[in-house]
Amino acid sequence: MRLKVAVTLTWQALLCVTLLAACAHDNPVYRPIATDDFAQSLERWNKRHPDREIAPYNATQILAIADNLLLMQRNNGGWPAHTNPFRRLSGDEKLRFLKDQNAADASFADNNVFAQIYYLSHVYLQTGDVQYRNAARRALQLVMSAQLYNGGWSLRARDSLKQREGTQAIDTQVTLNALQFLRQVAAGRMPYGYIPFTVRRQAASAVEKGDGLLLRLQLAHNSRASGWASAYDLDTGQPIAAVNELNAALNVLLTVDVVNYFAGISRPPAQVLRAVKGAHDWLVANSVQRWAARQADNAEIIPGLVSPHSDQHLPAQTLWAQRYSVNGSEPLGPSYCPASDTPWVEYAQELGDWPREFIQQRYPRWSKLNLPSS
Repeated sequence: MRLKVAVTLTWQALLCVTLLAACAHDNPVYRPIATDDFAQSLERWNKRHPDREIAPYNATQILAIADNLLLMQRNNGGWPAHTNPFRRLSGDEKLRFLKDQNAADASFADNNVFAQIYYLSHVYLQTGDVQYRNAARRALQLVMSAQLYNGGWSLRARDSLKQREGTQAIDTQVTLNALQFLRQVAAGRMPYGYIPFTVRRQAASAVEKGDGLLLRLQLAHNSRASGWASAYDLDTGQPIAAVNELNAALNVLLTVDVVNYFAGISRPPAQVLRAVKGAHDWLVANSVQRWAARQADNAEIIPGLVSPHSDQHLPAQTLWAQRYSVNGSEPLGPSYCPASDTPWVEYAQELGDWPREFIQQRYPRWSKLNLPSS
């Protein structure tokens, strides 16, 4: 009886060992990693290669994707803008990326660099492979070293001490993206808990410096805080035309993003309170409907004044223009020149309800928590 039991146990043990050995030879299954931050960059890549046939990787093939990111990374820690690492690369493409590793073309455009750090950090946490951690750390160091002396960032992803004379511009969207990313790093939020505490403290200092700049760059209209422009001169802090703009202008979409960022700060200081309230009041007062109504009132008061844009075709829904003039907060069309005889329907693509959620939902909750008189 004892012999029979012993034989049975022996066979069970052998079976367990065999199963464990079989499992050891199976490829591990990795969890997909969110790629939302690559969306704009991938959209640009697809537009540039409309007829390219690609062999995309499965979302669980994170090692292959991460290896592409390592191959595409420049030696300064950054990446060129608008690449597609989620596909199989040809031999010629791989060779070209190897040859271009010293190229000075790394960019922060369209959330570039920040998206790669996020992805590589997740790959490191799933695999424990330090090559992905080291690549993410190099990129993080680039982000912090690229911060300009006044707290902002430009489009070019390179050490601020090496910035050339031709890049003396603060890009507001890049600065906002950098601050949102560094806040996550400083707080040690997923997937950045592996970042050393000393580096996280450096990230927190960079955030404090950058926040101060954004607050100083908020423009004023009628002595009250208004919105933000897309770009500013590095030395003067004055609004300038961004890369894809004809003239400097207040950017409503960007203003909504910036004010939402500040509204997300817990226990906000007084200057943040003023910035959020000022941006809210400016947005409320400058829908195209309210602006047209003010112009109509002024036309009645001032003889001969022609109200820019015919209000005959104004939509009933409250809308905003994408851009407003820096000095007068006038809604601007595609030509950046408000035409007196052009109906608003002609500018349909320049109108939207981007501030609606902030005005109707987030601001009331925020003001109730942070403004005693609300």
